[in-house]
Amino acid sequence: MASWQWNDQNKPTPTIGVRATAGAVSVKDNPQASQRPYVFVRGSDSRLHANWWDGGKWQWSDHGLPAGRTILEKVGSVTVRDTPSAAQRPYTFVIGDDSKLYANWWDGSQWHWADHGAPSGRWVREGVGVVVVQDSPNAPERPYAFVLTDDFRLWCNWWDGTAWHWAEHGAPPSRTISRPLGVTTVRDTPSAFDRPYAYVITADSHLWCNWWDGSTWHWADHGTPAGQLVKKGAGVISVQDTPNAAQRPYVFVQGYDSKLYSNWWDGTTWHWSAQGTPSGRLILDSVGAITVRDAPNAAQRPYAFVIGDDSKLYANWWDGSTWKWADHGTATGRVLERPGEVLTVQDNTNAAQRPYAFLITDDSELWVNWWSLP
Repeated sequence: MASWQWNDQNKPTPTIGVRATAGAVSVKDNPQASQRPYVFVRGSDSRLHANWWDGGKWQWSDHGLPAGRTILEKVGSVTVRDTPSAAQRPYTFVIGDDSKLYANWWDGSQWHWADHGAPSGRWVREGVGVVVVQDSPNAPERPYAFVLTDDFRLWCNWWDGTAWHWAEHGAPPSRTISRPLGVTTVRDTPSAFDRPYAYVITADSHLWCNWWDGSTWHWADHGTPAGQLVKKGAGVISVQDTPNAAQRPYVFVQGYDSKLYSNWWDGTTWHWSAQGTPSGRLILDSVGAITVRDAPNAAQRPYAFVIGDDSKLYANWWDGSTWKWADHGTATGRVLERPGEVLTVQDNTNAAQRPYAFLITDDSELWVNWWSLP
């Protein structure tokens, strides 16, 4: 019978705990293969470690450090496919203790560290997120890493197919960016190119979007939920109602009232919706958001995972007609102390997508709450 399960992923080593997560992806070795989860973490040794599924069991791998540096913050993880029939190759972007951007990436046979530096005259302060962009459905995937610099401006480090570039995206007019939120891509039709959207929170606690219309970058003020200001982000996704439909962005945020809200595009207009809270609880922290597809031709259904003020995991999810809250409990005998990452896993090309939520417990171990099929 299908059910939610908790599993202890342990630590990178018996003496090295998990300090924070750095990103998570599902990897396909070929288009027909099953997806294999990879979760990247910053250990208590400030090194990058990966917890990954080899197809039969979970493994821990030490990915080390950029030369002469330690890791301070995450930016995020993506997979890159050079052609539609190629294997997916993981990339994880982090910020070093020299306030520069670094990538740990798989070339198909080995892992490499790459120094991406920083914009001229600036330091990298925080990560906003990472996406891959396709210029057409058959084009190579190109990574884009969005960050905030020390002057609280948005920058993008992007791959044009040959070289990496830094591009300044600035800040919203007459506003100061105070906090990152997340990134996604939007495709207007299945044969269209990807258009990146980067979301941030400004000093007046408004949600803003920096988005690409196909030729120009724009800033858009998405405001706030009615009567509430935006405290922090909870996740960004794009939703497809059918495989041939346009992708529609959804942004989940936490208000200062410790409730969940969503800002979403219906195809014509942006809306704010109050998602509320689990019964009798408030939201302590956010884990992330994903979409779930029950079959390859099914609609994508949003899920937002949060930690309640009772240190339990909760999901706010769409069943196809109604939003629901679900109590996922906690890791056996542990307290959920820090949020982690979320992803979906597909066992074969015809299978349903299964959600996985990774969290860090009070003993610095990595745990996963995952949906198992019979």
